[in-house]
Amino acid sequence: MPLRIAFVTPEFVTESHFDGGLANYLNRVSKILAAHGHDIHVITLSQKDDAEFDHNGVMVHRVMLSPMWDAFNRISRYRFPTTLHWLNFSAQSYRKLRKLHRQEPFQIVQYPNYSFSGLFAIPFLRTTHVVRASSFEPALYAAMKQNNVDSHLVERFEAFQYKLTRNVFAPSQAMQKTLNEKLNVANPQLIHSPFYVETDKWDNSVYDQCLKDKKYALYFGRFQLHKGFHTLARALPEFLRHCPDAHVALVGRDTETNLASSMAGFARSQCDGFADRLILLGNLPHSHLYPIIAGARLVTLPSLIDNLPNACLEAMGLGKVVIGTRGISFDELITDGVNGFLAPPDDPKALAETMISAWTNPDLEAMGAAAKQTMLKLAPEKTVPALLGYYFDVLQTA
Repeated sequence: MPLRIAFVTPEFVTESHFDGGLANYLNRVSKILAAHGHDIHVITLSQKDDAEFDHNGVMVHRVMLSPMWDAFNRISRYRFPTTLHWLNFSAQSYRKLRKLHRQEPFQIVQYPNYSFSGLFAIPFLRTTHVVRASSFEPALYAAMKQNNVDSHLVERFEAFQYKLTRNVFAPSQAMQKTLNEKLNVANPQLIHSPFYVETDKWDNSVYDQCLKDKKYALYFGRFQLHKGFHTLARALPEFLRHCPDAHVALVGRDTETNLASSMAGFARSQCDGFADRLILLGNLPHSHLYPIIAGARLVTLPSLIDNLPNACLEAMGLGKVVIGTRGISFDELITDGVNGFLAPPDDPKALAETMISAWTNPDLEAMGAAAKQTMLKLAPEKTVPALLGYYFDVLQTA
């Protein structure tokens, strides 16, 4: 039976500000569901106030933040910027959902835990819904070294959204365990995210200009503390010293953290003396990024907290050996020394040693092939039926 499904999200691939795994996950799953005949709608935060439009068979509805909430920010002297930002988005997404639902009812709405975007819609729209847990805000803020009233409020609102629903699922065992133990979420379901390489239109221009004919280790993703970017930056001098044939490519959005005003600048300062072998690139679309992943000898993703991150899926899906961190969720895909490597989190010395050992490993090609084979268990033909089965189970018990 075809379903009319809405996905609410603070980021989507049609928007200029996106660069996260949530947007990539929704792009993949929404296109697959639309291709199977379901009526799919995405309500996304945007900086544009455009009419709805079709994106690969998915109807995208943009919502902008209301300027009224700026008054609350000013009144509070900007003490709660993140909390008010997400409350604003939650209110605007509820208004959009209500309008669309009145035109033609949705069978099911999926909200993310991140941004607590279902805070108003879950109790007031009163339609069947699910919540997908892709992060755990207390651990995220701890890793990012943020500890203030604003961050605590965000954590409280996210926890409250969980209390509003019985229907929660997670894409990894690590997140499933966290929900159960830290937030007392009863019986969260495990449903892996579908993965496939969604574009064969590769643009080699950036690769050819910056990386062609170089042997390089690669990091791609946001330059943030919870991604372990600072750990990698501190490990790079030792790695570059012991592997004189290696370059390092760092690709992603630069950020300001409590450690530095620019994490790209922090990496440069750590690698003083190896500047000619450190290549820093900004955020890239998949068409430019995929050739760079495919050309890498090694991919390093030293997250302090993560949830089967999109970068790991993409790298392994393209047959690359990934160095991930133990106990984070990487070990649900990576078997150390078989299809990748695992290092302890937040340990630059151990990470450098793992990178050096991996770089000189003669079996990297075979391990990359094993990594690609591992990703077959996340193929859409296996994961999407599990998601639809969960939807129908929820509908039957609603």
